[in-house]
Amino acid sequence: MARTTIHYNSQRIRNRRTFTKKRTQSKRDLTHIFLVCLRYTLTSLGIVSIALTSVMIYKELLQLPFLQVKKIQVEGCVQQTPAEILDIAGIHPQINLLSLDLKDICQQLESSPWIDKAQVKRTFPDQLYISILERKPEALINLNQLHLVDGSGVIFKKVERQEGQGLPILTGIRFENLWHQKKKHTMLINEALSLMNLFEQKGVPLAEISEINIDPALGLTVFTTNNTLQIRMGFAPYEKKCDRLRAIIVDLNSKNLTAQTIDLDYRHKAFVKVRPQSVTNQTTLKGGETKWVKMEI
Repeated sequence: MARTTIHYNSQRIRNRRTFTKKRTQSKRDLTHIFLVCLRYTLTSLGIVSIALTSVMIYKELLQLPFLQVKKIQVEGCVQQTPAEILDIAGIHPQINLLSLDLKDICQQLESSPWIDKAQVKRTFPDQLYISILERKPEALINLNQLHLVDGSGVIFKKVERQEGQGLPILTGIRFENLWHQKKKHTMLINEALSLMNLFEQKGVPLAEISEINIDPALGLTVFTTNNTLQIRMGFAPYEKKCDRLRAIIVDLNSKNLTAQTIDLDYRHKAFVKVRPQSVTNQTTLKGGETKWVKMEI
């Protein structure tokens, strides 16, 4: 009986110790949780306080007269005036320098069809610098209406007023085909622009080129302004074809002949149709068509 009582008392003591230990651990856990929550609360309050203070300071800075824009420098505009550039950018005199979102201003400027790239910088306390890179029209393209094309083959705007005067016209591409097969036709447009640059390098002024017809099956055909000479260039490469064309023109000039059509869409030969000089000495085929002349140049 005594042993049972001792065993019972020992069990009660152990249970009490376990309960006390668990209770103490629970209090420690609650204290830790409370301290963590307090720390995060104080941190959050500190962040909110700093944010509110920053907003107040920012609002005060926006009211300071010495941060108002007093000098604006605009560079790179030819097709548009500096006043038009500022209007597109939404910048007006006396605007606060801190209130300007430079990234948004660049996006607004680049939304203009004439502007390819824009850069905006501010110099405290009161200066703003705007630099733009305008698109340079290299040709016109007929897509139901005339559009301007830059040197990268980008069709960037419809022709208005006197824009694009004296530029060659690219024809043969239909508007609906351009968007359905954009990659293919963009490549052909770039080929036409490359051919124009090659002509200039070979001493052929662009003013003498009135039209370049683009045909996905036949390639490029050039029409000149003087005597409306038709030159079939076909597909690239055009370097040797241009050298051959130059030699043909020199040879025709030496013989006092004027070409009507020159077909260079062959590897080593060219076919030239010569304009009749007079009714008496022209050589004609049946039907009155001028005879083709094969030239190996």
